[in-house]
Amino acid sequence: MRRHDSSEYLVLRRTIAQRGALRPILLVIGIVGWALVLTAVVAWLPYPLASIIPLIVIASTFEAIRPLHFGAERIGRYLQVFYEEAGEAGRPLGDTPAWERVAMQFGTVPGVGGHPLFVPVFAFATITNYIAVIIPGPLPIELAAMAVPHVALLGWCFAADRAMRRQREIELARMRELAGR
Repeated sequence: MRRHDSSEYLVLRRTIAQRGALRPILLVIGIVGWALVLTAVVAWLPYPLASIIPLIVIASTFEAIRPLHFGAERIGRYLQVFYEEAGEAGRPLGDTPAWERVAMQFGTVPGVGGHPLFVPVFAFATITNYIAVIIPGPLPIELAAMAVPHVALLGWCFAADRAMRRQREIELARMRELAGR
């Protein structure tokens, strides 16, 4: 199977860059939207159940960002295996692109950069969203019942974080398997 080497590689690298640039934009839009909805709910719908409305905005924003990151990572592993490790049409391995390999070997530097899924931001927003439950002075049963969706969203964010941390190694092995290596 002959690929259009340079065009496919460039298009996929551009896709990764676009997804990477879109994630923080979606975060800002989602957090601003959530803050506006939360303010409206606290002001006009002072009922604990109404806290679900801004919580849906948080969850929707997270779900818009999560697949962008996971998809970009998958494309990166494809490029690593099918371009960087395989070498390109007659070129020695050292002459092929190396961004994905170098990035994986480099790893992360603690304290540098942000979280790719913005989990700390979403956790803070979810906990802050619980204010919409507390302000109206709910009954204990309402406090407990409304804690369930908030804790569920926190659990989903942390589960996605764990999956993200394992994704590179798992998908790299699978791509190598697909490539017959």
